[in-house]
Amino acid sequence: MDAAIAQPVRLTGLTALRWGGRFARDPLQATRRAYDSFGPFVVLAEALPLLKPRRAVLLDVPLVFTAGAAFNAELLSDPETWRGVSVLPGGPKNSAARRMSSSLTRLTGGQHAHYRKLLMAPLRRGSVEALATSMARLAEAEIASWPVGETIDLWDHIRRIMHGFSLELLFGGSNEQSCPIAKMAGAMMERKWARSAVGLPFNLPITSYGRIVRDSERLERWILEWVAAKRGHTDERDLASIIANSTDADGKPSDDATIVGQIASLFALSSEGSQSVLTWTLLLLMAHPRIADNLLDEMRDKLGGRSPSLERAGELPYLDAVVKESMRVLPPVPLQIRVAQGDTAIAGHGMPKGTRAILNTFLTNRMPGLYPQADVFRPERWSTIAPTGFEFPVFSGGPHICPGYWFGSAAVKIALAAILTRYRMDLPPGTRIDYRAQPTLRPRQRVDVVLHRRDGGTSAATPIAGTLRSLVALPQ
Repeated sequence: MDAAIAQPVRLTGLTALRWGGRFARDPLQATRRAYDSFGPFVVLAEALPLLKPRRAVLLDVPLVFTAGAAFNAELLSDPETWRGVSVLPGGPKNSAARRMSSSLTRLTGGQHAHYRKLLMAPLRRGSVEALATSMARLAEAEIASWPVGETIDLWDHIRRIMHGFSLELLFGGSNEQSCPIAKMAGAMMERKWARSAVGLPFNLPITSYGRIVRDSERLERWILEWVAAKRGHTDERDLASIIANSTDADGKPSDDATIVGQIASLFALSSEGSQSVLTWTLLLLMAHPRIADNLLDEMRDKLGGRSPSLERAGELPYLDAVVKESMRVLPPVPLQIRVAQGDTAIAGHGMPKGTRAILNTFLTNRMPGLYPQADVFRPERWSTIAPTGFEFPVFSGGPHICPGYWFGSAAVKIALAAILTRYRMDLPPGTRIDYRAQPTLRPRQRVDVVLHRRDGGTSAATPIAGTLRSLVALPQ
């Protein structure tokens, strides 16, 4: 549907309250049901009428569900009006948690342009291509230690690969200081989106929010101690060194608050999305052994069993299609949130300042006109389609498109090829996989897989139970 002619369905009162509760419990299923019931433009408002002049609102502001390329284009092309939210928790005024929320995802105008330009140097395509051999070496070294014949926690092992890529290639190397920072930053991002923190935002010793505030002080201290050694020694391949040794948008030396605000979120974002993509891709291949065999045939034919460099991975069209299809059906960030910075409009319909708009990547990636049989994992579809960034917004879109696109894509492809050419994985019978979005799409529980040496054998598709089945069509 064209956003220019879209008419919002407005839900109020107890109806809005019920849909808001469904969204809090499971945002993907709630927004999918809302789309099926009401269409791509739903406004929840006036669920709890508050006595405010001329305005009754849903917990202060309306919540808007949108789905489709037209809405993505309208909102993502105007970040000054529709501002992104921080991936890390905010906190009380003058707290470390509040300082960590001032990241690239929330900056606009000249500030955003300044820091985006700084950070793009090591993240642009040519720079990432130069890292391909190092990426393959790191992947091989990590997976060589995996225990053949034993059961491993897939999510945890993929985390090790992606943290290794991030720390070694983007942050100057893994060491006793950087590893705990990366681990805590990822945990902080996950905890921000937990219902316990969102529902009880009180800074008390017994609340999750209170623990976040206290842990933020510790994380800030660790970051500043780690960065101190980087000051005065700029490394153009080290994002932390670049931030610490560059001026801010006003030409002044970067202060501690600026450094913490940028670096904490960079740690959280640099590996989390890739970890999600690689985990789901491996699980989808385990559930679809024919596709896994076709991919392995391509890699054997083109790579000769060697670990691929990025240039060689670029020669593998089916590998590219498999990764894209995985991100389509199970996008790493299934929902994007934008906040109105002033009174504005969506598709010509007025929205007050503070409106929260949900841009639904999960549903956009299932629009039937472009993606027939949208719940089916079918990499072959990518030989005939070329969606725009707003039709396939897995890396967001517009001026704030993810700067780590090339790095994340290379990391997933190289790690996937390295794993599949060495190992075969099976899911134990009765495996259950549930999901959660915090904010990346991730398994809710431990994912056990049995690891086998790649010996030419073919795995049978293992039936998977759990809420994952509500997101993607899987073999019975």
